[in-house]
Amino acid sequence: MIRDRLTLPAEVRARLDLTEGDLIAAGIACRSRGALVEARRSPEQPVELRSDGDTVGLGGYAAVFDVGYDVAGGPPWGWTETIAPGAFTKALREADDVRFLINHDGLPLARTKPGTLTLAQDDVGLRVDVPELDLVNPDAVKLRSTLERGDVDQMSHAFIALRQEWNDDYTERRILEVRLFDVSAVTYPANDVTVIALRAAAGIDPDTDAGGPEPEQIAERTGMPLSLAAAQAAALGV
Repeated sequence: MIRDRLTLPAEVRARLDLTEGDLIAAGIACRSRGALVEARRSPEQPVELRSDGDTVGLGGYAAVFDVGYDVAGGPPWGWTETIAPGAFTKALREADDVRFLINHDGLPLARTKPGTLTLAQDDVGLRVDVPELDLVNPDAVKLRSTLERGDVDQMSHAFIALRQEWNDDYTERRILEVRLFDVSAVTYPANDVTVIALRAAAGIDPDTDAGGPEPEQIAERTGMPLSLAAAQAAALGV
């Protein structure tokens, strides 16, 4: 029996009137550790890809602060959502045991507990870093292939909202604090402001390798303020 850990108000749940399968198919929720939790994903974004031998470095943002996105199609049926700066402070301070997955499923490719995955907050959002993704792992090989081809270039995070604010008609939501379950590379997105990038592995000189998108391109494609786009590009080494 999957436990329902969605922290959506009863008014919103009644308005959606979706089954567990519908919520997952819509990209609103996922199954994680025996529970149904919320998930937020992104549509297509520019991607940077570099590799070195049997390993690659993987980095990107699983969430971006203060940029609104529509959930379940947006109002009036769904809602517009933003994530407040600092929303991941508790999760990082209490060292939530977070996995790096593909589509919120399968065996982890990295994990915070052994230190193969690191998470941090900055001015942009939730920064994901997998310094060494071992390409001996068949799933890692598949992920690398899809990233190289541009078939996957998005990230997502699975969470429970511990603190949140809604407007009177439940069409606007601000997430203030979360518990994290996983961060994932994803195929189908729901949030248009995250980006995944394979960063330069040790020994790769970024000055001699093809760069990623310019901040203006990120801002144009995401609707993100240019200042945030510039910060994101800088953090990703663009």
